[in-house]
Amino acid sequence: MAEFQELIKNFDRIRDYMRQFYVYGFKVRNDFDARSARTYDNERRRIESWLGGCTRSGYTSKGKQVYINIDSKSVPQNPLYAAWKSKSFTDNDILLHFFILDQLFEHTEGLGASALSDQISLAYGAVFDPQTVRLKLKEYETSGLLCSHKEGRNLVYQLVLPRFPRDSPLWEPILTAVSFFQEAAPFGFIGSTILDWKNRRNQLFQFKHHFIVHTLEDKVLLEILTAIREHRRITYENKSFRTGSITTQSGVPLKIFVSTRTGRRYLCLYLPSLRRFHNARLDSIVSVTREEPWEDYERILHALLANLDRCWGVSFGSGRSRMETVCLRLFIDEDKEPYVLNRLYREGKDGEIIKIREHEYLYTGAFFDTNELLSWVKSFTGRILDIQGTCQPAILKVTRDWERMYQMYFKEEKEKTDGTF
Repeated sequence: MAEFQELIKNFDRIRDYMRQFYVYGFKVRNDFDARSARTYDNERRRIESWLGGCTRSGYTSKGKQVYINIDSKSVPQNPLYAAWKSKSFTDNDILLHFFILDQLFEHTEGLGASALSDQISLAYGAVFDPQTVRLKLKEYETSGLLCSHKEGRNLVYQLVLPRFPRDSPLWEPILTAVSFFQEAAPFGFIGSTILDWKNRRNQLFQFKHHFIVHTLEDKVLLEILTAIREHRRITYENKSFRTGSITTQSGVPLKIFVSTRTGRRYLCLYLPSLRRFHNARLDSIVSVTREEPWEDYERILHALLANLDRCWGVSFGSGRSRMETVCLRLFIDEDKEPYVLNRLYREGKDGEIIKIREHEYLYTGAFFDTNELLSWVKSFTGRILDIQGTCQPAILKVTRDWERMYQMYFKEEKEKTDGTF
């Protein structure tokens, strides 16, 4: 039997497995149909070795379910960062890592691939093909560890000098900022790696709303942000959570939207084939390929910014150009409950608010998708005197919910009251 390894080669597979089983927590071993049951056990043991005491399990009618259970007040850093730090490597990878850095530290003037191969052979008695060394040097240059310049026909590599000396007084405030960054910003595992390098831990910051799962999307996010910066078109694969089917879509990425309630991130892009804007969940995107630059980028970005005020959330509606109107008539006692009126102004997305009589207000807003307002509308339940709108299915959806609530609570309570007399 092959020896179990904690390190991984394919991050995309572990990303999908971790999300489906540990984050959502509704799948069991029998639902794992990608490979054999032994593969499931290996993946489960690997993730549990990373997450330590952050995993829990329970039994349902379907079988044993595993899930992540943490308290953000007691976790100094996102435990899922361990997945980013678990890439597998060969013996030659680890040998070359130390050989290259050691020799370039001694030869500050720089060395070419052939000269470096000779120095490694002389110093350590290990023989590496110059082409192997050259590929490793290019990889480290891409990672930012090395820089290169031409000397005649040869490409010479040097170590990139650190921005701050090891004894710099700037390190303390920098590490304080990094401790905050690692949990509050995208690509936080970079900050976690810096703290590991300095043998430090976050001991200053705690987060009430800590969306740890979204670090699993950072690889995809990096490709998208690079395409946005370079104004390039992309082609991406999108996996449906319901059916498991994978579709391919092509468009021009413009913005990344982040939900303040769930932390979920969305890619906003322009679809030239449909001539409209579209949003895709970042956690459903499997892979991204950057394509050619888009010449009309500034114009469509300006058009997006002009339309954002009419998006309640991330939906641009069904594709029709006309917007949907919603009108709410609310009872608000502004003397006793001024905070309700303040909330209406604060959260109403620039909708029109008119006082029509004492303690009665009319809110009118026009947006692309009425369905996105429904959760907000329901938060005023008990104060809404009337609701009207141009999207009748959405209006019926919320009024039917109120009717069910009345049947469940008020009618039953009335019958109990009547029965006492």
